[in-house]
Amino acid sequence: MKIIGLNGSPRKNGNSAALLDKALEGAASAGAEIERVDLYPLNFKGCRSCFACKRKGAFYGKGCAMKDDLTEVMRRMLDADGWVLSSPIYNGHTSSCLSALMERLFFSYHSYDEHGPMFSLEKAYPSLFLYNLNGGPEFVEKMGLEYSCKYDTFLFNSGFGPSRYMIAYNTLQFDDYSKYHTAAVPLERKMAWHEAHYAKDLERAYEMGRALVTAEGVKDD
Repeated sequence: MKIIGLNGSPRKNGNSAALLDKALEGAASAGAEIERVDLYPLNFKGCRSCFACKRKGAFYGKGCAMKDDLTEVMRRMLDADGWVLSSPIYNGHTSSCLSALMERLFFSYHSYDEHGPMFSLEKAYPSLFLYNLNGGPEFVEKMGLEYSCKYDTFLFNSGFGPSRYMIAYNTLQFDDYSKYHTAAVPLERKMAWHEAHYAKDLERAYEMGRALVTAEGVKDD
């Protein structure tokens, strides 16, 4: 079994990457082969609404017609057996980089024909979404941000296989806050949260990554 992880953060060693690496470590502990892909160094765009994936002809139902650095990534995703997608929350959503991947992957396999909502794939792809943001649970609830997380998993659950998610709150944006203008940040409270919760977030990512490879990975939350 192979699990591929997608880092949707511009930082190769930030919170998204740390959570992703832990989830992949968990998958590996259950016997999976693992691979990590950092999306930001790649050259690609989101869906351009060309509808080649819906046009009648030999290409119909074969995936996204655009050819760029994402083409190989999507091929490797479909060659794998499960996915971990990790991203910071920017403006209420995943990063633009991960969003572009999701646009192209989902829409190119979404059918308007008698196949039903999705083209038939050879197997299901259980997935795990890992989100992190500079805010606490009360902020997420107030702004309705969890709806976006739930919608991502709804799409993947309806199209590819069972999908789960977790949110890491109040993650640190800087190693040294004294070097930045952050007077509005409740730093003492933020550091206390980080001390109490971040290690547990990493542990949870590990366990959820492991669950992708076990029977638990096919259950919805």
